[in-house]
Amino acid sequence: MIDLKLSEIATSINGDFYGEDKIIRGISTDTRTIKKDQLFIGLRGPNFNGNEFINVAKKNGAAACVVDSNIVNDIQTIHVKDTKLALGDLARVWRKRLSSVFIGITGSNGKTTLKEMVSTCFSQNHKTFNTVGNYNNDIGMPLMILDMNNTYEYAVLEMGASKPGDIKYLVDVAYPDVVLINNAAPAHLDGFKSINGVANAKGEILQGKVTPKFAILNHDDSYYNLWAEMASNSEIMTFGSNSDAMIYPERITLEKNYSSFDLRTPKGSINIHLKLLGMHNVLNACAAAAVLLSQSKTLSEIKNGLEATTPVSGRLVIKESQHGHEIIDDTYNSNPKSMSVAIEFLRKRDKTKVFVMGDMLELGKEKESLHKELGKKLNDANIDYLFGIGELTKHAVDSFKNNGFWYEDIDCMIEEIASMMLKNREMSILVKGSRSMKMERVVKVLSV
Repeated sequence: MIDLKLSEIATSINGDFYGEDKIIRGISTDTRTIKKDQLFIGLRGPNFNGNEFINVAKKNGAAACVVDSNIVNDIQTIHVKDTKLALGDLARVWRKRLSSVFIGITGSNGKTTLKEMVSTCFSQNHKTFNTVGNYNNDIGMPLMILDMNNTYEYAVLEMGASKPGDIKYLVDVAYPDVVLINNAAPAHLDGFKSINGVANAKGEILQGKVTPKFAILNHDDSYYNLWAEMASNSEIMTFGSNSDAMIYPERITLEKNYSSFDLRTPKGSINIHLKLLGMHNVLNACAAAAVLLSQSKTLSEIKNGLEATTPVSGRLVIKESQHGHEIIDDTYNSNPKSMSVAIEFLRKRDKTKVFVMGDMLELGKEKESLHKELGKKLNDANIDYLFGIGELTKHAVDSFKNNGFWYEDIDCMIEEIASMMLKNREMSILVKGSRSMKMERVVKVLSV
C-alpha cells in the first residue's frame, strides 16, 4: 500500500498542506473501515459529502485528511480543488513507483470473468494483484492501485465506463502495459447514445498518454478494424472463433457442466478443460491466453491457469433446487448481448426451459425496442416460459406470444414459479436482469 510523506502527497495532488509532516500508510474514503495512520480522502457524492466526516475519520485513526473545502481542524489537512481528481492524481504518482506489469481489461461483456481468468493464470507462478469486485471506475480503480506494493509482479485491472472519457481517465492513471478489448455491445446507452459510441469509448484504452506495448483485440468483433487502427503504435495480438485470429479454439465441446477445446496459438496447441460454461467463455479463455502469451508464458502455464479458474458468482452458475431443477444464476448484470448469450445457453438445455428476467437498464431511447426484440429471440429459441418483472419487460412478454407472464410484484412472481416447480420435475430456470433489479433474490428463493 502507499507509503509516502504528507508533504510528498500534497505536492503530487497540487494541494495546500497544513500541519505536521508524517508518513501515511494507506488510503481510505470510508470512515467505517479506516485504519490507523491512513489518509482519509473526503469524496463527494450525490447523497453525501465526505468533507463532513473528517472528525469521525480522526476519531477512528486517520493520520490526515484531504478535503475540498476550507475546513479548519487540528488534524493534518491537505486542501485541493476536487478530492476525486486528487485521488486519481495520487494513484497515478504511486503507479509510477510500482514495477508490476499492468494489464487493463475492458469490454461490454466478460470483463470480470476475463479478469479472473487472467489473474488466476498469472497467480499460479507469480504474485498477482487484481481488481476486487466491481472496483473498475474512477474511484475504485485508483483505490486498488493505492493498495498495491512492489511485491506484485502483475496487476490485472478491470476498466469500466458509462460515458465517453471514462476509460481514457482510467488509462491515464494506470498506464497499462497490456490492454485487452473483449467486445462492444449495446450497454450504458444513456451515456454513449449508440453502439458506435460504446466502441469508441472502449478504444480509449488504446490511446492513453503512455502507449501500451501490447493490444489484444477480438478479431470477431465488428469494431475490430477501428480498434486495430487506434492501436497502430502497439503490438497487436488477436483472438477469435476461427483461424483468422492468432489465438482461437478448435474441437469445441460444450457440455452441461464443463467446456473443452483445443487452444490454437502461434506456439502450438493444447487441450483445455474449463469449469466455466458456454461458447462465450471458450472465447474468454482464448483472450486470457493471448495476455499470457504476450508475457512469454508457456502453453502448460496457460492450461494450468485456465483449468484452475472457477465460475464468477452470478455469471451462468448452475445450482440445483431440492426438487432437482436446474437454477441458472446469471444475475450479475445484463444488456442485449449478454441476454442473447444467456438465451443460447438455455436453448441447449434438455429440460423445460424457463427464462426469468428483470429490466435491462441504461439503454437510452432504444430501451423499448430492444426489450421487444428480446421477446422475439426467446420465442425463436423455443423457450417454454418467460417470466418478467419490471416495466420494460412488459415489451418482452408481449412479443414472446405464448406462456409469457409479467408481474408487478417480485414475490408474486417467485410464488408462481415455485408452484410451477412443484408440478414439473424437469426444468431449467435461468434468471437474469440488470444489477439494480436484484434478481439474485429470485435465485436465492428458488434454489432452496
